[in-house]
Amino acid sequence: MELQWKMLTVKQEESEHKYSSAPLEWITMNTNIAYWLHASTNAQIHLIGNPVSWGVANLSLLAYQLLATVYMLRRRRGLKDLTDGAWQQFVSLGVVCVGGWMMNFLPFLLMDKTLFLYHYLPALCYLYLLSPALLEHVYTHLFSSGTPRRALCVCTSAVLVSIFTSYWNFCPLTYGSPELSANQLQALKWRDSWDILYRRR
Repeated sequence: MELQWKMLTVKQEESEHKYSSAPLEWITMNTNIAYWLHASTNAQIHLIGNPVSWGVANLSLLAYQLLATVYMLRRRRGLKDLTDGAWQQFVSLGVVCVGGWMMNFLPFLLMDKTLFLYHYLPALCYLYLLSPALLEHVYTHLFSSGTPRRALCVCTSAVLVSIFTSYWNFCPLTYGSPELSANQLQALKWRDSWDILYRRR
């Protein structure tokens, strides 16, 4: 509650910043923030997300909403896909994770102040909590036989490897080491809107 109040009442800033961004740009990872650039080399530190885990988080939010809609429509017609206990657990998951995301994201849409990517991080944490909980729900309640469960495990493993690979690729921008060449930095510019700095060498 205190965080929401501070977000709504903080002094409005009139100046724009080079790395300021709009809330809808956070969801699509359309922005980054450069914090540090070495005086003579290409070593640098950015606030930039992991594109794979960010995408998985967004897909989890969409999947939960679609699944909740299907469940509610079927329950209205008297078809109960879940036991009452499992349904209550699914609803609680939405209240905590989706509700937490909304409480930490939607107020920024109403703000007329300079905003940055790091303002999205509390909301993103709720989506990171939603992803494994939704995966567990699908594994337990939707896939009852061995073959779909094995396929889900393989897909999950592939996603985890992709997340780690993406993390490994972006480490030089996160920690400023090792220094990359201009060509290597250009290869990491997955979005045209990212402002990655480099000196041609």
